[in-house]
Amino acid sequence: MSTPSAGDRLPPHEVPAITREKLREFAVASGDDNPVHLDDDAARRGGLDGVVTHGMLVMAHLGRLVTAWPATRALRSFKARFTAPTPVGARVTCTGKVASVDVVDGTPCARLQLTAARDDGVTVARGEAVVELVAP
Repeated sequence: MSTPSAGDRLPPHEVPAITREKLREFAVASGDDNPVHLDDDAARRGGLDGVVTHGMLVMAHLGRLVTAWPATRALRSFKARFTAPTPVGARVTCTGKVASVDVVDGTPCARLQLTAARDDGVTVARGEAVVELVAP
């Protein structure tokens, strides 16, 4: 494997359509049983069109994108900002690109810019990760 450089793109991570069952499973696993993720009426009372995906579930898929990248040896930092809701049934594609490659404390690292977008083109999250790189 060659050393990554700024501008390189990570292979996309495509998320299957998000189902109500997946939301229930995530609510149990995470302890986040906020009704906007499970009950259409509660979501509508909150100003939404219906239930929406947990932001942290979207972030978990961004994390899968980063950790599945063969150049990643270890994750140093990871953050995301949610920009739009992800409704039930949406398919999400997570993408990333290398913003920079630097040596940090003697270790080669890449700063990655991350995006999660719905199948209708709406960006639902933007993030950043810093990863230690596998030695060439």
